[in-house]
Amino acid sequence: MNPFRVFWRSARDTFDELLVLALLGIVWLVAVVPLPALAAGFALGGAPYGAIALLLLTALPLGAVSCGMTAVAQRIHEGRTVSWGDFVAGVRRYYRFGWLVYGAWLAGLVVIIVNIGFYAQMQAPAGGYLVILFVYLMVAWVGLLIYLGPLAILQQRPGVRLVFRNALVLSFGRPFFTIMTQVLMSVIVMLSLWPPLLLLLLITPPLLAVWGFRATVTLIAEAEARREAAAAEERAAATPANPTATEKGRGGQIRPRE
Repeated sequence: MNPFRVFWRSARDTFDELLVLALLGIVWLVAVVPLPALAAGFALGGAPYGAIALLLLTALPLGAVSCGMTAVAQRIHEGRTVSWGDFVAGVRRYYRFGWLVYGAWLAGLVVIIVNIGFYAQMQAPAGGYLVILFVYLMVAWVGLLIYLGPLAILQQRPGVRLVFRNALVLSFGRPFFTIMTQVLMSVIVMLSLWPPLLLLLLITPPLLAVWGFRATVTLIAEAEARREAAAAEERAAATPANPTATEKGRGGQIRPRE
């Protein structure tokens, strides 16, 4: 459960498919970034309702292209070649469910941001504590993005509630792994926004998709191994001890061995 090893393997996989993934990164940025940027402009301009509407509307491009990117990440993790057609096929197959999952996530993010803004205006000390609480909640909520996309594809029974439940189980079941992965991803995002490394921004979205998929699969495999080990221990505990060895006495009688 080494988050640095997961990052290194994800970076290596991304480099192996650099040209295709860079193209997909451009598509992701063009499709997703404009609406949140407009939402930020509306918020700074004093139009909070317009900002909220634009932010929720982001679920449409975000859900579609993120699921397409995750489908490509799955093929990379399985060692298969990828192409533009794989991305399009992933978008067509998962975009509706992606809208639901990422729409629910964005709705939760809006609720958290509204609460932070509301309690920040309170003068009482309680307001400051509540702001800190919701800031921590927002950090945890953003961390769910590591697992939401992969779980939306990996789950045999599609369901928004089940996706979020499993994402919470993975996140809080391995908090150190999740926190370190989130910190490393945040560092990559900040570096990609630094002007001298701006070209890194083109590969950041697919890198995060490949990284998130590998992290999710790693935690699922670890959880399954723990369940199998626990089941084996239960079976071993339930197995009756070997009966006392016996031997035949005279006349065919059975008597315990001394």
